[in-house]
Amino acid sequence: MRLLIISIVLIYYSHSSSIYAQSIVVVNIQTIIDSNNQYIEITKDLEADQKKILENLKVKENELIEELNVIEESKIILDQKEINLKIDNYNKNLENFKNLVDAFNFHYENQIYDIREDILKEIIMLLEKYANEKNIDLVLDSTSYLIASNSLDITKTISIELSKIKLKLEYKNFETD
Repeated sequence: MRLLIISIVLIYYSHSSSIYAQSIVVVNIQTIIDSNNQYIEITKDLEADQKKILENLKVKENELIEELNVIEESKIILDQKEINLKIDNYNKNLENFKNLVDAFNFHYENQIYDIREDILKEIIMLLEKYANEKNIDLVLDSTSYLIASNSLDITKTISIELSKIKLKLEYKNFETD
């Protein structure tokens, strides 16, 4: 009988840590990043930079359209060999243009990714600080759960703390040459 009581007590104490409720909070990282004023400002600057380059790309696209029109018009005058040379030249120019557009898109996608990554690093540091101060056991992103009480959501708190930090957000201009 004594062995049974000792066994029950040991089992109770060994599992007692799982009886206590865990401190859990949730945060919407996407909302924090998208609503951050510094992020909004740098994306506006980035879009303005993109517009300048897009104008240049539009000029190059119009040049290609004009080159194709010249080829079509000269089919009557030129022999097949000359037309083939012009077509080959046009195809090279078109391929270069497509590569330039792809590089442009890739560059700005990477710039946005890098900026968001920098902000995410700051958010993680803020979440770690918050978790330590409030004795939080688990922080979940809003994409990691289905339903939670609004009282668990610390998105606004972290967003306010992030807005107090002067982030060093930068991007590189796209080099066309």
